[in-house]
Amino acid sequence: MNNLSKVISIGTALPPNVYTQEEIFSTLGYPKAFKRLFSDSGIDKRHFWVPLERIKTLSFQQQQEEYLKGAISLSKEAILNCLDGRNPHDIGCLVFCSCTGFAPGPTVGHYLAREIGLDVSIYISNLASMGCEGGFPGLKRAYDFVSTSKKPALVVACELSSCSYFPEPDGKPDSENHFELARADAIFADAASCCLVGYDNDWRHPEVVDMESYLDVNYIDDLGYVWRDGRLRVRLSKRVPELAPEVVGKAVRKLLFRRELLMSDINWWVIHAAGSLVLDNIRDELGIPEEKIHLSREVLKTYGNCSSATIGLIGKRLMHEEVKPGDKVLVLSVGPGIVGGASLLQFGGK
Repeated sequence: MNNLSKVISIGTALPPNVYTQEEIFSTLGYPKAFKRLFSDSGIDKRHFWVPLERIKTLSFQQQQEEYLKGAISLSKEAILNCLDGRNPHDIGCLVFCSCTGFAPGPTVGHYLAREIGLDVSIYISNLASMGCEGGFPGLKRAYDFVSTSKKPALVVACELSSCSYFPEPDGKPDSENHFELARADAIFADAASCCLVGYDNDWRHPEVVDMESYLDVNYIDDLGYVWRDGRLRVRLSKRVPELAPEVVGKAVRKLLFRRELLMSDINWWVIHAAGSLVLDNIRDELGIPEEKIHLSREVLKTYGNCSSATIGLIGKRLMHEEVKPGDKVLVLSVGPGIVGGASLLQFGGK
């Protein structure tokens, strides 16, 4: 058995309701002047748990009812796809990450334990309100659990942005923070992903070598959610595309320095697909060749920004690429705080 725990499998799940950017723009009723936010986003289509024709009509109560149903349903599907026939009784820990709804207790993790048939000794950890960066601390918590207990763990990220839609009057978008609601409505989507962390001897399952994060609380008001009129309202500063590469870059450089690696030593980059400009700026800040971030581009184009579930969608594609023993992967995340995370993985051992 290897000393380092691994990402053994990744499963994903998407809601059945899928719409083009044109359909979403038309239904939300924004003025024509805002169409470029949708057409220039680098996104072709997005999946929603709440049907598009209902998204503007739900009360906060109804949003939370839909969130609980959707989170359980999609997370269960992602877990089963991840386990791929493995015995759920062998799982020692379930980490659940989400920021787009509430299940104060029992948590979504508890419901999933019942739905999947996890063992009575299961350790459940819920990471709420971590935003797009949630998968990074989720992986770290699973890694720590596996390292000490030697039992496998599941990390589930499920985001249902359609359940946190903040209604705006047709034709009168709120100008707060350079129309942050309109910019959010142009990119966010719904999905679930699940990662199995454990031990095996298959070189195609990458080892989790090291992790690093960088938090800059000077930007704490630039990204996340606030309460407004009794419901969640997204906070999305226009500066985020500039701030993301700054915090991510510092995490990456610290990790690479510690490991005595160069940027050119990294064979694959899995970058949270927050938006086309964010990807552009991280690419330029770190000097990454465009061809090395094609997986992130493809996921953004096909699914949009699925918050914390996005990394799993990209990672799933990576597991099907023609990797070689020794290939190194850097997984980058960014979220409220603002915080950037970097996870170093390697195929085929050290």
